Amino acid sequence: MAAAVKNSRAGLWFVGIVWLISLVSWLFATLLLLGQQPTEADAVGNSSAYSSLWASVFFTLLAFALTCFFLLRYVNTLRNNGEIIVSVLRRMQASDTQRQALLTQLGENLLLSDTVKSVVFRERDLSLLRDAIQQDIRAEKWDSANVLIDELHERFGCKEEAQEIRNELNRYQIAGVEEKIDTSVKHIESLWSIHSYVDAQKEVDNLTRLYPNNEKVHKLEGKTAQLRQEHKKDLLRRLDAAVKENDYDQGVELLKLLDIYLTPTEAAALEESARGVLRGKLHNMGVQFSMFVTEKQWDKALQVGKCIIEEYPNSKMSQEVRDNLETLEQRVRESAG
Repeated sequence: MAAAVKNSRAGLWFVGIVWLISLVSWLFATLLLLGQQPTEADAVGNSSAYSSLWASVFFTLLAFALTCFFLLRYVNTLRNNGEIIVSVLRRMQASDTQRQALLTQLGENLLLSDTVKSVVFRERDLSLLRDAIQQDIRAEKWDSANVLIDELHERFGCKEEAQEIRNELNRYQIAGVEEKIDTSVKHIESLWSIHSYVDAQKEVDNLTRLYPNNEKVHKLEGKTAQLRQEHKKDLLRRLDAAVKENDYDQGVELLKLLDIYLTPTEAAALEESARGVLRGKLHNMGVQFSMFVTEKQWDKALQVGKCIIEEYPNSKMSQEVRDNLETLEQRVRESAG
């Protein structure tokens, strides 16, 4: 709008200058015509006077045309500006109407009683409560979800919906419990596979304490003791086979494994067999030691001798090896040198 006003002012100045030139032309032409005497009106004089007259007419017509042009343009500008102003006024009126409606609504809301407000905002609060319950169920916040379900029942009177959501919560809980139990059962089975029955029984006891009414947990009761007993029987069977085959090395390893499974009564019953196995292994180790010494394989003889001292520290053979240990070490150093 400012640019239009500026252009209008420039146009008015231009039209004014053209009108001024026209006026001066008319004045000049009039003076020429008045200054000539009738006897002196020759062809040249008439030509100058008429030229000035025609110039005056031209500038007058030009000024009139320009005046009409700028008047039309100015009127058009005024009309456009008027339309803009009317549009702005309409928007202002619409905005005032909206503000007035909003203020009226706010005033009506302030005048509502608490009971009416509870009715008006009931659906909104109910929707928010439902969303909060679902969020708690997905996050496994069971206690919080139960509190919100109780509020759905007591505050909003949605008894059937509250029961349906409670059933859904129970299904989620059961699914979560089953997943945890399955993971624990796999861990217990891995402990059974490596014969770690003490740790396995601890895991079973923990599951029984957490989920005493679960069927899968009930099936675990007594399983660890059963597998432990079966493993002990297998070790005893293999020990008996090793004794019969004079496989004293295998027999000693089996005796070490059986040590944590045998009761005092069972250990007493195996005492004689254990002595035979230990004596047999000691005898074999003594034979190996003597053979290595005879063959002057001092490093192997030293290795077997240290095993005899470690495994049979109270035996006569162990004492004999201990007495010759320094000599064996010297032989090994000399051989290496």
